[in-house]
Amino acid sequence: EVRNSLLADGCVIEGVVENSILFRGVKVGKNTVVKNSILMADTLVGENVSLNCVIADKDVVIRDGRVLSGHETKPFFIDKLTVV
Repeated sequence: EVRNSLLADGCVIEGVVENSILFRGVKVGKNTVVKNSILMADTLVGENVSLNCVIADKDVVIRDGRVLSGHETKPFFIDKLTVV
């Protein structure tokens, strides 16, 4: 389910994406909610994850069951090649 978002080619969405931008090769797992976020190329988001106001650089892995939230004026930023 995708609402009010921009997705590049090669994205696989098995959860919900709302008000977000997803670059090439992003994978969003089952029962995952991504809101108000930017996920750059080849980011993998596991199952049962909740992201709000998150910016993830390239090749980030967010494991199953994580809850990450920033604020509209101070988003939660994840560096390139990081596993959370």
